[in-house]
Amino acid sequence: MTYLPARKLYQEWAATYDDPSNPLIEAESKVLAGILGEVAGKKVLDLGCGTGRHAILLAKAGAQVTGVDFSDEMLAVARSNSKGLEITFLNAELGAVPLEEPFDLVLCSLVLSHVPDLLPAMKEMSRLTRPGGRIIITDLRTDHWFRKTRKIRKFGNYVTDGFKHTLSDYRTAAAATWLKLECLSRIYFDDAIVARFRWFFYLKYIAVGYAFELTKQPA
Repeated sequence: MTYLPARKLYQEWAATYDDPSNPLIEAESKVLAGILGEVAGKKVLDLGCGTGRHAILLAKAGAQVTGVDFSDEMLAVARSNSKGLEITFLNAELGAVPLEEPFDLVLCSLVLSHVPDLLPAMKEMSRLTRPGGRIIITDLRTDHWFRKTRKIRKFGNYVTDGFKHTLSDYRTAAAATWLKLECLSRIYFDDAIVARFRWFFYLKYIAVGYAFELTKQPA
C-alpha cells in the first residue's frame, strides 16, 4: 500500500473516480436520491463536489448549482462532464469557501471522514446556508469502522487518512452551529450491489455509511 495525503490521492483518482465498480458511491447515491426532494429553482452548493456526479444531476433537475472542491484534477473532470450545463465550479478548501451568498441547500457528500474536526466544516456549511435552508451530509460510517484514525484504502493500492466521527460528534457540531438534525438515514448495500460484490454481503445488515438531514435555525 502507498500512502498519499487526501488532496494528492484525489488528484490521482480523478480519472477513474466515477468507475461503476465503487459500491459505496452507488449505495450512497441511491439513498441520497430519496432525500434530496424538489430542487428546481433552488440555489444549491455541492461541497466536495469531486467529478460533479451530484452537481450534474442537481443542475439537470433545475437547480442553480455551485460546486466546490480542493482538487483541480477532480474539477477538470467535473467541467468536462457538465458541458452544456450552467454550473459554477470553484477550487477551495472545505473550511474556507470564498462565497457569501446563502444557499437553499448545501450538500457535502463522502467528505467528512477526511476531516479531523467536524466543527470548522459545519460552521462553514451553516454560514453558507440561509435560515430555514437544508444541509445534507453523507459519509462513511467511521464510528463503527475506526478507532480514532486509520489509513483507509480508496482505490488501487493507495491509502489516505480517515478520522473517526461518532453520532455524538455530529450532534454536538450541529448544535454548536445553529443546525437541527432532522433525520438520520443509514446506508446499506442492497441486493443488486451484493450480487456483484459478494464479499460485502454483511453490509446488507451493517450500515456502511450515514446520511444526515439538517436545517439551519434562526439566530
